[in-house]
Amino acid sequence: MNLVEKEKNPIAEQSRQWLMQSLLDLMSQKDYARITVTEIAEHALLSRRTFYRIFDSKEQVLQQCFLERCEDYITYFQKDRHYTLEQIVEVFFTFWEKQINFLRLLQRNHLFYYLLEEFNRALPVIYDTVRGNQNLYDSIFEKKAALLVSAGALWNLLSEWIQMENRPSPKEISKMMLQIIASNS
Repeated sequence: MNLVEKEKNPIAEQSRQWLMQSLLDLMSQKDYARITVTEIAEHALLSRRTFYRIFDSKEQVLQQCFLERCEDYITYFQKDRHYTLEQIVEVFFTFWEKQINFLRLLQRNHLFYYLLEEFNRALPVIYDTVRGNQNLYDSIFEKKAALLVSAGALWNLLSEWIQMENRPSPKEISKMMLQIIASNS
């Protein structure tokens, strides 16, 4: 699922990580649209040449940040194979709560939607990890529709939740979601 293959060379891998962190650091100081490749490389204390050995563009750096978080989310589930809906929602919010500064940075730079697009691409892998071989749907389209509806609800709620000063806990959010679903059934 990696856009940029992780390097076997530890120095190249470290440079890749530095460039990704550099972009995020710069995004906390100025708008993403105004950040240049030169600034990213210089902030990481690397050359433009090194940047272009690893990434093609600043967009690719950001996409790699997205992909790594989606991969981390998938592995978050691989600790246990049998999840209830309440547990899935709680894990979702617990995971993203640890990434709240990253999410707020994306919102401030009007890039939150791009993370959702990457997450949507990862949904089939997430589903297979969480639900395994359960055949809950009659067709591929029905499965995809269910995944997109679920993801849309979770992401819209997440978008509001990360802006709240006194956020409910992931456990409270998961209970609330079940109550909402039950009251609308």
